[in-house]
Amino acid sequence: MNLLIMLLLLNILIGEPQTSPSTIVMNASLTYVGSAYSLVVYGVSYANSSGYIIVPQGVYEGRFAGLLRLGNFVYVGVYQGLITKSNFIGSFTPIISYEAVGVPTELLLGNYTNFMAVVQSRIPVVFRYLVFNEYGNGTMINTLPLITVNESTSLTIPLSGGYDCSSYVVNATFFTPTQIVPIPVVINQEPPITYFTSNVTIVKTSPTTELMLLEPGDIVIAETPITSASYIMYVCRKLDEAFEGYNLIYAMVYLGPININITESSIAHLPGAINNNELRAINEVFQKLVGGGYRLVNYSAGPENLLRSGKGSIMDFVTVAMYVLRVYGIPARAAFGFYGVYYNGQYIFSSSTGLLWDEAYTNGGWVMFLPTPSYGSSMLGFGYGNVLYSVIVGLILVLPWVIGYLIFVIISHVRMR
Repeated sequence: MNLLIMLLLLNILIGEPQTSPSTIVMNASLTYVGSAYSLVVYGVSYANSSGYIIVPQGVYEGRFAGLLRLGNFVYVGVYQGLITKSNFIGSFTPIISYEAVGVPTELLLGNYTNFMAVVQSRIPVVFRYLVFNEYGNGTMINTLPLITVNESTSLTIPLSGGYDCSSYVVNATFFTPTQIVPIPVVINQEPPITYFTSNVTIVKTSPTTELMLLEPGDIVIAETPITSASYIMYVCRKLDEAFEGYNLIYAMVYLGPININITESSIAHLPGAINNNELRAINEVFQKLVGGGYRLVNYSAGPENLLRSGKGSIMDFVTVAMYVLRVYGIPARAAFGFYGVYYNGQYIFSSSTGLLWDEAYTNGGWVMFLPTPSYGSSMLGFGYGNVLYSVIVGLILVLPWVIGYLIFVIISHVRMR
């Protein structure tokens, strides 16, 4: 992908540009992040700023697309200069700038304790809530600055391209107003990956408010907390590898190393990338973790110990899958959300039904899968309850929410009379 195409993709970003600084001359330190799709990503560190530079493989001098963070602003622009083994010597010229947006950066109970929703959907869905790029201090964390790339009262999130698709209407009522707008998705519970969540459109919210799509991570936040949302979700059975969009730019930042101590010898028995077929490599890793004799337990011994001991928590499995895929040059991230408990024709979601899964990037976009041993049925008729109590707590903790919902229904009926 040449510089012109990269810059055209960068200019797809929608938003009001801020006043940008002039060209910055720098002699910056470089850190290798990873490579994929004939591109190499380096981390840039200069004075009190940091960023990324995206370089075609085998090219060491010229103009390169990239990002630079200065204070609370993220600048999209062009690096021009020379790349050595550990330095970039040249300049950075900003094109567009965005103010970084803050969302919870750690997977902690306090960041989602009050979540509860009642959902109407023809199929089971998972509500995607937060995204993480790193593991540290025994939990998932996000170290990437998030910027607004699209803003509207009706918003489409392009996760992947596909065909042989079906559309589903999803309506959600949130018992506590939420500013992070969860996104309904379908994830694969058993290999091979056969379902791909394509576009998800947030058609309307109550109250009507501006919605902001944040990258990297495909997270949506509302300007005013909302109490309900209506969505149209497209689920496809085939991945369109001709999918194009600005996702690739943000996917590349999920190539960086993960802060866990796993040696190459310990992952030697896991499959690697096969003939540059990313989806096949993802499926091989998925299959190995799900069906390779590993055991899911309700405590974490650390991702480093999963491959040696053969057992681990859902966080351990997700972290190892993310680590291995990045080693093979496939961008990968961890997503956190909630699964629903079916009751009386609706799905009830709460903070006690938390779920972690992996998202990996291919030519066709992001694919989603749960890399843990599972005994559930196939995806569009599945039940998560037999797999997931290792995330937060057992399914029994949903009962207070069910009782609360019944009380809500009774009160509503009384008022209607």
